[in-house]
Amino acid sequence: MIRVLTCVAQQHDLRLVALSALICALGCFATANLMARAEVSGRPLLRALMPAAIIFGGSIWSLHFVAMLAFRPGAQVAYDLDLTAGSIVVAIVGSLAALCLGRRLSSTPLGITLAGTVLGLAITGMHYLGVGAMAASSLVLFDPAYVVASILVSVAFSTVALARAGALARLGRRIEVTGWLALAICGLHFTGMTAVTVAPIMLREGESYVLGSTPLALAVAAVSLAILIAGLVALALQQHLSQRDRGELSRMRLLSNLAHEVLFIHRDGQVLEVNDAGTRLFAMSSDEIIGRPVLDLFSQADTPALLRRTRCRSEDLRPEEFEIRTAAGTLVPVELSCRTIEFGGKPATAVALRDLTDRKRDEARIRHLALHDALTNLPNRYLLEQRLGPALDAAALDGTGVAVIYLDLDRFKAVNDLHGHAAGDALLVQVAKRMLTELRPTDTLARVGGDEFVAVLTGARAPQRVAEIAGRLVDGLRRPFRIDDHRVEIGASAGVAFYPGDGSTAETLLRAADTALYRVKDEGRGAVRFFEAAMDAELQARQRLEHELGGAIARDELRLFYQPIVNGRTGEIETFEALIRWQHPERGFVSPAEFIPVAEQTELIGRIGAWVIDTACAASAAWPQPWRVSVNVSPIQFRQSDVPALVAAALARHGLEPSRLVIEITESVFIQDASTAVAVLTRLRELGVRLALDDFGTGYSSLSYLQQFRFDKLKVDQSFVRRLGHDADTLAIVRAIVNLGHNLGLHVTVEGVETTEQLAILRELRCEQMQGYLFARPAPMLGVSELELARLRALFATPAMKAHA
Repeated sequence: MIRVLTCVAQQHDLRLVALSALICALGCFATANLMARAEVSGRPLLRALMPAAIIFGGSIWSLHFVAMLAFRPGAQVAYDLDLTAGSIVVAIVGSLAALCLGRRLSSTPLGITLAGTVLGLAITGMHYLGVGAMAASSLVLFDPAYVVASILVSVAFSTVALARAGALARLGRRIEVTGWLALAICGLHFTGMTAVTVAPIMLREGESYVLGSTPLALAVAAVSLAILIAGLVALALQQHLSQRDRGELSRMRLLSNLAHEVLFIHRDGQVLEVNDAGTRLFAMSSDEIIGRPVLDLFSQADTPALLRRTRCRSEDLRPEEFEIRTAAGTLVPVELSCRTIEFGGKPATAVALRDLTDRKRDEARIRHLALHDALTNLPNRYLLEQRLGPALDAAALDGTGVAVIYLDLDRFKAVNDLHGHAAGDALLVQVAKRMLTELRPTDTLARVGGDEFVAVLTGARAPQRVAEIAGRLVDGLRRPFRIDDHRVEIGASAGVAFYPGDGSTAETLLRAADTALYRVKDEGRGAVRFFEAAMDAELQARQRLEHELGGAIARDELRLFYQPIVNGRTGEIETFEALIRWQHPERGFVSPAEFIPVAEQTELIGRIGAWVIDTACAASAAWPQPWRVSVNVSPIQFRQSDVPALVAAALARHGLEPSRLVIEITESVFIQDASTAVAVLTRLRELGVRLALDDFGTGYSSLSYLQQFRFDKLKVDQSFVRRLGHDADTLAIVRAIVNLGHNLGLHVTVEGVETTEQLAILRELRCEQMQGYLFARPAPMLGVSELELARLRALFATPAMKAHA
């Protein structure tokens, strides 16, 4: 019987003992490093810890058999091959199980104790299987007390080693864990060997065994050492690659953190890395994001589309819009694009997310601006038509009606001219708000022009109800507005059309309401009119007239007729008034009363008025006598055109003396802006032309206008002259006008003289000039033959009769 403990020094090869110690130390250190590598590898747990388990199990096995082969009991020792091979399997499998348990259960003391127990039992199992392999040539006896002690020693040191294995990134911690693992192995081995007593026996025939010898020990040691060195080399290479990967990862993080876009990397649906922009967008820390399933970061509704993308090659994918879910549960629109990359030595998917919140907000703002009036925030014409079409479809289905109210503001331009465009804009805003208060939320109010609005009333059945609403809109706009401490009063006109009676489409319905509005304007504004079928024909005729009038100058269809104005005492011709006519190719001559209002409403009056001034000056310059030519200027032309510049250019172009041109205006030029009118008249006076106030007595404030500007003559309107001799009041009015003119030092011209009785009365009133059919009708050519001149003088040859009131 040989007591092992007492003969270690004498019966062991100390060289192999030293070699076994070196193998144990290197193996435990390599194991600690591989465990550290497994912490950051990102691989599945079993695969990550497999290298560490193989190295550690091999270290246990190598230490045991090198130490056992160093033992020389004085007889040949044989080892059972099956038990010898099985022992290393127990060491590796048990180590792998213990390391996996230690990683998964590291958060609780009980879990660490369980893992340490499994590791200690793995070391124990390997040791006693190896000792049992000696039964091939020896009788092996065990001391139970030392066996139990050896197991406790191994379990205790293994538990301490795994408890301290939580932060292996530091070298000092890895060296510490190496020591605890070495103590677990060596403590078990030498305590266990103390429990062993062996007695040589004869080898049994028919069994597989191997003889223990120094060469065999050296071979086992060499192989074990080679495995350990290979493990250390692999570990060093892995650490080098890991350091390089960390460097690349650090550079990648730096670059990704400089980007405004969210960047994250995932593999097999698990997030591996995310940049700072991602933590800000998701409102989570990187630790909360890394390791999460990618689908958890997106809206549940996007899951099918995201899964579809995973089945396609990244090269075939185009950026798509999704919604991510933040930590607070808020959905944020993003644009997702991805590419396959290599990350950590393995394929992964890099995902870029661009936050679309600002773009979506801007797009919504652009859409709103495209569909709404920027000033009043009301729908514009485009949105009005988009709403009106479906409203008509719905009305057709449920049998109800739709009413369209077309509104136009009265006297709005005067507000702009008097208070400025800023005040006009403020007024439009208040107008919109005031009208909205009269409508239901289901109705639509749109601004379709400068001062034009359209209201669409859905579900309209009774015209009386629509008339009431339209009336409230018009009456509401009559109430004064307060704009920048100014009291502003305007009005409104409204035209109403019904679906389906007045139109079956949005276009025809709007045109019908607009037609009704035109009728209101023609009749004096400030009222509500419903569309009538006859209005459409009138409007079409008016539009046709407007279209044809636009090309009348170019087609040379306008003509000037001239009517003489004679001296009130002698009958001599002094002036010819130029009167415009339109020679239509189909309708013949069109009356100025028919086309001049159209020209004024469509702003054609400026071109027509300029043509009249130029043509009249050209004609006058060619006359055989220095007669004057008188030209009427429309109030609208007077305000919109630079009349003094037109007159000066025409006089210079045709070489006409300024005193031979008379400009006739009506008192309405003073109504909107009297000071501007006076300034224009002053410029005309400076040119040297004569100025006449036409239609005197038919306006509202002629006397005040005479006070503001001194004209050369007054023209008494023909409506007074026609009643002379039949109405005493008319004679009193004409006498008062003539006396007023004379008292102010003005010449007086009377229009519309058609009878000798009227002539006699006017001669007695001493009017300076007369004009009318009695003397001559307007004609395109001057009727100034000697015979005609003699006829005119004969009319004034008889003495003037006394005019009686």
